[in-house]
Amino acid sequence: SNYRTDKEGIVRIGIGRGSFGVDKLMDNMRELMNEIQSIKPESFGKGKKGKGGSAKGTKYYLKAHLSSTQSKGSVLVDLRTID
Repeated sequence: SNYRTDKEGIVRIGIGRGSFGVDKLMDNMRELMNEIQSIKPESFGKGKKGKGGSAKGTKYYLKAHLSSTQSKGSVLVDLRTID
């Protein structure tokens, strides 16, 4: 999947359609989180460089929100349910 981050490290990417259902959306969210974790971004945490590589178990994401394209708000995702 192709995605970019802004200067603050925020990733905005589509993970599916509302018609996919909860299980499929969760699978896609899990896949995205695993992808971000596997590429070990060079910089993270408000654009700051990591110091000398990453420690084992480093998480490259702090929180996630889901929203639909036309919605007025978003829902905070409990990341403990993703792993």
